[in-house]
Amino acid sequence: MSGKVAVLGCGTMAGALIGGLIDADTVKADDVVATARSESHRDEIARTLGVKTTADNAEAARDADLIILGVKPYAAAGVLEEVADSLKDDAIIISIAAGVTTEKLLAAWQGNVVRVMPNTPVRVGKGAFIVSPAPGAEEAGEKVVEILGTVGRVIEVPEKLHDAATAVSGSGPAYVFLVAEAMIDAAVAMGLPRDQASQLTVATLAGSAELLAGDEHPAVLRSEVTSPGGTTAAALAELEAGGLRATFADAMTACRDRAAGVS
Repeated sequence: MSGKVAVLGCGTMAGALIGGLIDADTVKADDVVATARSESHRDEIARTLGVKTTADNAEAARDADLIILGVKPYAAAGVLEEVADSLKDDAIIISIAAGVTTEKLLAAWQGNVVRVMPNTPVRVGKGAFIVSPAPGAEEAGEKVVEILGTVGRVIEVPEKLHDAATAVSGSGPAYVFLVAEAMIDAAVAMGLPRDQASQLTVATLAGSAELLAGDEHPAVLRSEVTSPGGTTAAALAELEAGGLRATFADAMTACRDRAAGVS
């Protein structure tokens, strides 16, 4: 895309998003201005992303074509109201603030607001995005889908399902990382050197993800590696006895509920 991009609150998720877009050559680093409160954080952003930085949100947002609202959820509407007078009429706001509805954001600025939940794999061009345009911002939503599609899979959902989808993809990488951590620790406890345990776990998860991207159902893939009475069957029996499925359901429900109440 061409035009100025402002990142208001360049934390971990917003930084991963803009970094991925820069790496994909979707946006130019020279066209990006990012904000952060502390000078040390601004210096880090400039060093790692190669973008301009400032502490002034209104300055960053002035004449920007695309604004990524990356501040904490409790501050999102306030920051949008703060910069409203600096925004172009046709500017597009991408809000990645968990749990903050487009209705709340539209109360701060009546314009093109698109609610988005990215995830951190966007940094390596493998992101998953949930997109929910505000009423009247459908055309802006199409542009956002096109932009984000350069760095991952984009799924547009009704806003009423946004928090539920956040529990799948927004927080999902953390579930995978926890599984990886548990597998590595268990392997070390059984005697494997940590570096080998890590390499085997990462390769296994990456390869399994590639298989999941195909057409076969996860249950079919699981059954293919599970012989009756075999080693995998013994392992899965322990996971089922430990309530793994119910624990995941409870965890994702808790994530959805927290997202709904976080702002």
